[in-house]
Amino acid sequence: MQNHYNYTFDAITNTYNFITKNCILYRVAFIVDETFSVISNENIPNVFQLVVEKANEEIEPFDSFVSRTIENIIEAFFRNIENSLVYVCSDNDDKALKRFKIFDRWYKNSQYKNSVEKYDNLITVSFNNKKPQLIYTSLLFHKDNANYKKLIDIYEQIEQVLNSEK
Repeated sequence: MQNHYNYTFDAITNTYNFITKNCILYRVAFIVDETFSVISNENIPNVFQLVVEKANEEIEPFDSFVSRTIENIIEAFFRNIENSLVYVCSDNDDKALKRFKIFDRWYKNSQYKNSVEKYDNLITVSFNNKKPQLIYTSLLFHKDNANYKKLIDIYEQIEQVLNSEK
Protein backbone atom coordinates (compact mmCIF):
# COMPACT_ATOMS: atom_id res chain seq x y z
CA MET A 1 0.00 0.00 0.00
CA GLN A 2 1.24 3.46 -0.91
CA ASN A 3 2.07 5.70 2.05
CA HIS A 4 1.94 9.06 0.25
CA TYR A 5 -0.37 10.94 -2.08
CA ASN A 6 0.01 10.75 -5.82
CA TYR A 7 1.40 13.99 -7.16
CA THR A 8 1.85 15.57 -10.54
CA PHE A 9 4.39 18.00 -11.92
CA ASP A 10 2.98 21.12 -13.52
CA ALA A 11 5.51 22.26 -16.13
CA ILE A 12 3.86 25.68 -16.46
CA THR A 13 4.22 26.61 -12.76
CA ASN A 14 7.19 24.26 -12.08
CA THR A 15 5.40 22.86 -9.06
CA TYR A 16 4.58 19.44 -7.75
CA ASN A 17 0.90 19.32 -6.80
CA PHE A 18 -1.18 16.94 -4.74
CA ILE A 19 -4.61 16.93 -3.14
CA THR A 20 -5.21 15.42 0.29
CA LYS A 21 -8.12 13.28 1.42
CA ASN A 22 -9.60 16.49 2.88
CA CYS A 23 -9.45 18.16 -0.56
CA ILE A 24 -6.57 20.45 0.39
CA LEU A 25 -4.25 21.37 -2.50
CA TYR A 26 -0.53 21.50 -1.78
CA ARG A 27 2.18 22.86 -4.07
CA VAL A 28 5.87 22.06 -3.68
CA ALA A 29 8.43 24.05 -5.65
CA PHE A 30 12.20 24.22 -5.95
CA ILE A 31 13.10 27.82 -6.76
CA VAL A 32 16.61 28.67 -7.96
CA ASP A 33 18.39 30.52 -5.14
CA GLU A 34 21.15 32.89 -6.26
CA THR A 35 22.16 33.89 -2.71
CA PHE A 36 25.21 31.63 -2.62
CA SER A 37 26.43 32.93 -6.00
CA VAL A 38 25.93 36.55 -4.94
CA ILE A 39 27.76 36.12 -1.63
CA SER A 40 30.71 34.26 -3.17
CA ASN A 41 30.90 36.25 -6.42
CA GLU A 42 31.10 32.99 -8.35
CA ASN A 43 28.61 30.67 -9.97
CA ILE A 44 27.32 28.19 -7.39
CA PRO A 45 24.95 25.96 -9.36
CA ASN A 46 22.11 23.73 -8.21
CA VAL A 47 21.10 25.70 -5.11
CA PHE A 48 17.36 25.81 -4.66
CA GLN A 49 14.95 27.10 -2.09
CA LEU A 50 12.14 24.79 -1.04
CA VAL A 51 8.66 26.29 -1.04
CA VAL A 52 5.73 24.32 0.34
CA GLU A 53 2.39 26.03 -0.05
CA LYS A 54 -1.05 24.98 1.10
CA ALA A 55 -3.28 26.55 -1.54
CA ASN A 56 -6.52 26.35 0.44
CA GLU A 57 -7.34 28.39 3.53
CA GLU A 58 -9.03 25.50 5.33
CA ILE A 59 -7.40 24.14 8.46
CA GLU A 60 -6.29 20.61 7.79
CA PRO A 61 -6.32 17.97 10.50
CA PHE A 62 -3.06 16.08 10.93
CA ASP A 63 -2.41 13.95 7.86
CA SER A 64 0.82 11.90 7.83
CA PHE A 65 0.52 11.40 4.06
CA VAL A 66 1.30 15.11 3.54
CA SER A 67 4.79 14.89 5.07
CA ARG A 68 5.44 11.55 3.37
CA THR A 69 4.47 13.02 0.01
CA ILE A 70 6.77 16.02 0.49
CA GLU A 71 9.53 13.67 1.61
CA ASN A 72 9.04 11.58 -1.53
CA ILE A 73 9.33 14.71 -3.70
CA ILE A 74 12.49 15.84 -1.89
CA GLU A 75 13.98 12.36 -2.11
CA ALA A 76 13.59 12.51 -5.90
CA PHE A 77 15.19 15.98 -5.87
CA PHE A 78 18.32 14.59 -4.20
CA ARG A 79 18.80 11.90 -6.85
CA ASN A 80 20.95 14.61 -8.39
CA ILE A 81 23.77 14.63 -5.82
CA GLU A 82 24.85 18.14 -6.86
CA ASN A 83 21.51 19.65 -5.77
CA SER A 84 21.35 21.56 -2.51
CA LEU A 85 18.31 22.89 -0.77
CA VAL A 86 17.71 25.94 1.42
CA TYR A 87 14.63 25.96 3.62
CA VAL A 88 13.52 29.29 5.11
CA CYS A 89 10.64 29.11 7.56
CA SER A 90 8.00 31.68 6.77
CA ASP A 91 6.92 33.78 9.74
CA ASN A 92 4.04 35.68 8.20
CA ASP A 93 1.72 34.04 10.74
CA ASP A 94 4.14 33.79 13.70
CA LYS A 95 4.67 30.05 13.12
CA ALA A 96 8.31 30.02 11.95
CA LEU A 97 9.62 28.20 15.01
CA LYS A 98 6.85 25.61 14.74
CA ARG A 99 7.68 25.05 11.05
CA PHE A 100 11.38 24.80 11.89
CA LYS A 101 10.74 22.14 14.54
CA ILE A 102 8.46 20.17 12.22
CA PHE A 103 11.05 20.28 9.43
CA ASP A 104 13.77 19.19 11.87
CA ARG A 105 11.67 16.30 13.18
CA TRP A 106 10.80 15.30 9.64
CA TYR A 107 14.51 15.24 8.68
CA LYS A 108 15.52 13.24 11.77
CA ASN A 109 12.85 10.65 10.97
CA SER A 110 13.58 10.52 7.23
CA GLN A 111 15.13 7.48 5.64
CA TYR A 112 17.66 9.42 3.63
CA LYS A 113 19.35 11.33 6.46
CA ASN A 114 22.25 8.92 5.98
CA SER A 115 22.92 10.37 2.53
CA VAL A 116 21.77 13.99 2.99
CA GLU A 117 23.37 16.41 5.46
CA LYS A 118 21.36 19.15 7.18
CA TYR A 119 22.83 22.32 8.68
CA ASP A 120 20.72 24.85 10.55
CA ASN A 121 21.36 28.56 10.71
CA LEU A 122 19.28 30.84 12.91
CA ILE A 123 19.84 34.24 11.40
CA THR A 124 19.20 37.44 13.34
CA VAL A 125 18.58 40.42 11.08
CA SER A 126 17.64 44.01 11.88
CA PHE A 127 15.78 45.97 9.23
CA ASN A 128 15.39 49.74 9.42
CA ASN A 129 16.43 49.93 13.09
CA LYS A 130 13.45 47.79 14.09
CA LYS A 131 13.46 44.95 16.58
CA PRO A 132 15.80 42.18 15.34
CA GLN A 133 14.04 39.38 13.51
CA LEU A 134 15.04 35.72 13.86
CA ILE A 135 14.94 33.76 10.61
CA TYR A 136 14.97 29.97 10.87
CA THR A 137 16.82 28.34 7.97
CA SER A 138 18.27 24.98 7.02
CA LEU A 139 20.64 23.85 4.29
CA LEU A 140 20.46 20.31 2.95
CA PHE A 141 22.86 18.71 0.50
CA HIS A 142 23.88 15.23 -0.55
CA LYS A 143 26.97 13.95 1.28
CA ASP A 144 28.59 13.26 -2.10
CA ASN A 145 28.07 16.85 -3.32
CA ALA A 146 31.44 18.04 -4.62
CA ASN A 147 30.79 21.59 -3.37
CA TYR A 148 29.73 20.73 0.19
CA LYS A 149 32.59 22.61 1.93
CA LYS A 150 31.96 25.72 -0.14
CA LEU A 151 28.21 25.48 0.51
CA ILE A 152 28.73 25.33 4.28
CA ASP A 153 31.20 28.21 4.24
CA ILE A 154 28.85 30.47 2.26
CA TYR A 155 25.82 29.41 4.30
CA GLU A 156 27.58 30.47 7.49
CA GLN A 157 28.18 33.95 6.01
CA ILE A 158 24.54 34.78 5.24
CA GLU A 159 23.78 36.53 8.55
CA GLN A 160 26.87 38.71 8.31
CA VAL A 161 26.07 39.68 4.72
CA LEU A 162 22.43 40.48 5.49
CA ASN A 163 23.39 42.66 8.44
CA SER A 164 26.17 44.48 6.57
CA GLU A 165 23.82 45.64 3.78
CA LYS A 166 22.19 48.41 5.79
